Amino acid sequence: MKIEKVHHAHLYSKKDEIELRFFYEESSYFGEKLGEWMRENKNIGSFMKINLTQNDRNERLQKIDLSDSKWSSFSGSTGYYEDNNKYIIIKIDTVKFYWEPNPTRKNSAEFYLDDKGFNVVNPFYAYLSPKEHFGYNEDFMINRMNDSKNFYKLGQSLFRPEFYFRSEDSKKGRTATITKEPKVQFEYPEGTTEEKSILYGEVVLLLASFYHHIKIDFRFRRIFLPDSTITIKNIEKKNYTERNGNLSSFGINGRFKDFLNKSWQEETLKNFHLLSKAVTLFNQSLLVDNSSAFLIRYNIIEICDKQQFNNEHFTNILDKQQKQEKRNKALEILLEMIDPKEHALFKEHWQNSQKNLGYKPMKNQLVAFLESQKLNPKNFSVSINDLKKLRDNITHGTIDKIDKEQLKDANALLYRINGILILNLMGINEWKFENAY
Repeated sequence: MKIEKVHHAHLYSKKDEIELRFFYEESSYFGEKLGEWMRENKNIGSFMKINLTQNDRNERLQKIDLSDSKWSSFSGSTGYYEDNNKYIIIKIDTVKFYWEPNPTRKNSAEFYLDDKGFNVVNPFYAYLSPKEHFGYNEDFMINRMNDSKNFYKLGQSLFRPEFYFRSEDSKKGRTATITKEPKVQFEYPEGTTEEKSILYGEVVLLLASFYHHIKIDFRFRRIFLPDSTITIKNIEKKNYTERNGNLSSFGINGRFKDFLNKSWQEETLKNFHLLSKAVTLFNQSLLVDNSSAFLIRYNIIEICDKQQFNNEHFTNILDKQQKQEKRNKALEILLEMIDPKEHALFKEHWQNSQKNLGYKPMKNQLVAFLESQKLNPKNFSVSINDLKKLRDNITHGTIDKIDKEQLKDANALLYRINGILILNLMGINEWKFENAY
């Protein structure tokens, strides 16, 4: 039976979940077929286009965008019926709404952080205290610290971390509650686009995630532009390991607000996509076992190396095909010296060595890259050769050859190297290198 491309659906946006209900004729088996298809397609929203009907449309709502949505769960049941139509329930992680513009707040935005972002904002405020007047408590205030009232510049925007204070009270109750919700407040110049406003928010999130050593997310964003007000809701991930780090291991002292005063803006914007990969892996390495952490940290160096370092090559006098023919002949001659049982391993080693053979002078590329980053491998607590051996042994599963103490020292070294490479990408060069955590 042919399946219709257009289906009626209901969208429910609740506090801790976003739910889609797709309605269909039971005889089409659309729900079952969609469920099977979803097992191979996580980014379900990129396949959807929403057309709001007049009956569905909120008078202020312009459109709904699910293009970035991934499904988290889906379910079907014999009891899922409404008005004689069967439906399937799909829960997704994000939804974006476009509303009529708000002229009084245009060119501004508020990006609310998840629970992990509380420590980002908290240092900017003092504690709740009453104001006394003639012996009476007239007002209760939570003041910003004197040195954190100003905005920070990012590109063409201004931003600062803030608390939104949500109060709950009742006339009969003896307790009133004030809840502090962390957010980042933005101010934009005329002409700022949706893409720019989202990018600026992601940059601040990147800085906070790196500084605090934990992946921080936005749970809700509200962007006020001249043509529309955009709201983006994300489902918060509750299961996480609590962590509140800093950058003192790299010689960068002070709190997050001090870090924001450094000259990171230009280089961080320029290198944002590379930094996103590096910081994500940096924080991921803190959540896994030693062997996995080592491989992740080594990979961060390789990612930064490919993007940043371009050594001088020898001048080639052959074309690509001729060079490959010469390499194949050379490999055949070299294999004559090797036990056939080890040919496969030698070929892999030969393949990995090709990139180094083309450089002049014949200097280890990893060493050259680290030196270009103002790091001296001669001062490392674990040599470059030992780092490579550890990587090879972990990759090939030869765990018996791994010295646990050396692996621990290597992880401490790579952690520090990773942090310095990230700081360099941000344009922050006043770091200090030491071998231990």
